[in-house]
Amino acid sequence: MPSHQSILPPPRLTTEEPGSFASFSLEKRLPVILGKLIDNADTAVLHALQQLATEMREGKITTLPPVIFGTLDQIIKPYSGRSWANMPFLTVELYFYARILLAFGYSTAAPADPFQLAKEAANLQAIESLATLVEYCDPDCDTHKLLRWSVIGNTADLSQHTIPEADQVSLLVDERDAATKLIASRMQRIDLVFDNAGMDVLTDLLLIRKISSYCSHIVAHVRPYPMFVSDMTMINMESLIEKLGISSIPAARKLGEDITQLLRQNQLTLRTSPALGLPASFYADETLTRETFENAELVIFKGDLNYRYFAGDRRWPHTTEKDYFLQRFGRSALFLRTLKSEVLAGLTPEVAAKTTTLQPDWLTCGHYGIIQVFTG
Repeated sequence: MPSHQSILPPPRLTTEEPGSFASFSLEKRLPVILGKLIDNADTAVLHALQQLATEMREGKITTLPPVIFGTLDQIIKPYSGRSWANMPFLTVELYFYARILLAFGYSTAAPADPFQLAKEAANLQAIESLATLVEYCDPDCDTHKLLRWSVIGNTADLSQHTIPEADQVSLLVDERDAATKLIASRMQRIDLVFDNAGMDVLTDLLLIRKISSYCSHIVAHVRPYPMFVSDMTMINMESLIEKLGISSIPAARKLGEDITQLLRQNQLTLRTSPALGLPASFYADETLTRETFENAELVIFKGDLNYRYFAGDRRWPHTTEKDYFLQRFGRSALFLRTLKSEVLAGLTPEVAAKTTTLQPDWLTCGHYGIIQVFTG
């Protein structure tokens, strides 16, 4: 068995790998997302979106303006002049969304959000559904139930071709006992990285309320700009909490009031994190991890994209040991996710063997979830 230090990271996922989800995304999934925007665009942005569609098929990568998307322009610069099919997967996705925002006139002074209406509709629909989910909205709801519901909520991803129903998701990895014990261990600080709008973010808020009874301070992170269609930004979060607080549904209003109280008491902090707009790899970049998560003892990564941010967008052997990542990450991690990408590690040999009996697209279809704990 090689030492952890001698393990070389596998290649990054790229859009030029035949038959890969990355290749499928560039050829099918991203054009569908862009096509929906084109269908509803006004004349002011239509030409820019159509030009982007043409570039994706036939053109080359062009440079981004500085500052607007943090240091993403510097990351993109070496790829300038290459085709879209010759780029790491996460990098091309971030570039795609940056170009969409530029087409809509996005700037730091005028942060346009072309996905705003879709996110608001998803949030309102999710808030209304809380009326029938009383058991999960009870402040005394069991942590086990909330963790399971959090994974189910992660199906609410508007960037995907198909979205499974709740009863179509089964847990491939279920480490709820370890997760519950970790959450209840009276930590000083726990961080949580939000993912999607809709039921996804509401399950996060329910979990945050539960965690607050065990933890002194919770820091919850959002994207620095609109991306991946339904990912939450600070503007989205503030609007959602306000809508919860004035909802006619008692369970929703109570949740909104409790979250607002946590914010006022400084037990909960919402933070826009620049690293979440870059093709980051937290396990591998100690400086970025320290800047983003500071002295957090546990980071809860919600969703598929945030798993990729943790492990790097690479084709890891599924049985790569958790300790390999933990040695560099320097704190515990909890992953709540439905599988919608090809990045997965830390499986036991038994679970890895089970995956050989699953449907061919088990890694990306969204029908399998994980509650996975990485802890020393």
